[in-house]
Amino acid sequence: MRAEESAPLAERVLLVESRANKEALAAFGHGFTRRSANEEALFLSFNYADVPVGRTFDCCFRRVDESDVVRVTVTVVSVTQQFGVGWDEIPHGWKTLTLLRFEPEIPSLIRDLPEASSWYEHPISVFISDRGVWEARTASESRSANP
Repeated sequence: MRAEESAPLAERVLLVESRANKEALAAFGHGFTRRSANEEALFLSFNYADVPVGRTFDCCFRRVDESDVVRVTVTVVSVTQQFGVGWDEIPHGWKTLTLLRFEPEIPSLIRDLPEASSWYEHPISVFISDRGVWEARTASESRSANP
């Protein structure tokens, strides 16, 4: 168990691998509620802390170019893992299949992710975080690029 406050600020990001395809949803996502048009089931990599269902974030950005950021409200709706059991949080250190709601809509950097049937099929390519985390990450990159 790890509280978010215990994680270094720059590490407080959800690590997105891919979107879940129909086979993945049938195998693992049967506990999810019916998805709305602005919700996406995503394979997330090892999580930085315990993040409860209902937690909101406010931006998404690309791993390869963190300056490519989209301001969007992202809410954790449902969480499961390889056994399809619903959890009330994304647990620290786990890979999960997580249903996220994007408001006002799913941004293209999420819509354009490849689909997968399981974890490890695609590398982490998108981060989801709070704006303050994104600002801390990009500020430290700017300082290291301009010594």
